[in-house]
Amino acid sequence: MRFTPKMKKGYRVSRVLSVFLSVMVILTCAVTPAWAVQSHAGAEGLVVHQIGHLLFAGGMIYLLFRLQRIQLKKYAWFEFKMFLWLIIAWNVLTFSAHALAESVDKTKFVFLNGELVAFTINDFADAWFYLSQLDHLLLVPSFVFLLLALRKWGGER
Repeated sequence: MRFTPKMKKGYRVSRVLSVFLSVMVILTCAVTPAWAVQSHAGAEGLVVHQIGHLLFAGGMIYLLFRLQRIQLKKYAWFEFKMFLWLIIAWNVLTFSAHALAESVDKTKFVFLNGELVAFTINDFADAWFYLSQLDHLLLVPSFVFLLLALRKWGGER
């Protein structure tokens, strides 16, 4: 069988594609786990992360202030303002959780067979630390409000 220029090109494309897919499968099988919660190395990592929370909350407060000043009451602005309030609350809660995590006594964590199974609450700071770990209860509804606002704005067209 003789290869024509058209056949050679198709053969090369399929060969390159099969090599590419093989490499992708190998790389996919050789990955290390990426956890949902990543720790920051050293005090500098935590400080930079905390500054990020402050800047994020500050930006949302500024946006909320600007929206209040121009008194937008049109379609979907209520949902967007609720998103902003919840994101600000989430930033405050998460900022305090990170700060408390540095001072929580490690003996309050109860382990069984090497796994964390409980946390001992003795005072308000312990309760706040525990409840602050449930930050998704603020974050998820905030994004639901953002989605509702975006859907309403998208439907205006």
